[in-house]
Amino acid sequence: MLPYLKEGDIVFFKKYKKNKSILKNRQIVIFNHPLKNKKLIKRINSVNQNNIMVLGDNIEFSEDSNKFGLVNNEKIIGIVTSKLIIPKLKNYLTKKENGALLLNQSYTNQKR
Repeated sequence: MLPYLKEGDIVFFKKYKKNKSILKNRQIVIFNHPLKNKKLIKRINSVNQNNIMVLGDNIEFSEDSNKFGLVNNEKIIGIVTSKLIIPKLKNYLTKKENGALLLNQSYTNQKR
């Protein structure tokens, strides 16, 4: 499968609320790595009551549940709703001198 996101893509997400947000297979989520101090964006492969299994779209090079196991739902930050696909607008939003809100690099796609 081709990766949905590329390094540097800007994504929009809705905040995950335990017991209120519904997690489904194939959704893309932002979460805190279960073992390291970093954030990842991955696709949900399976869901159970308290954990999710996540896989990267580029499975051959992905740091995902195959390497670190299940992700506890408490580690989930948000569910990706869309990505910015208009290159000129993306360039405008990421320039500091425009005064636009910059997304933290942690929330942009990291190598999958």
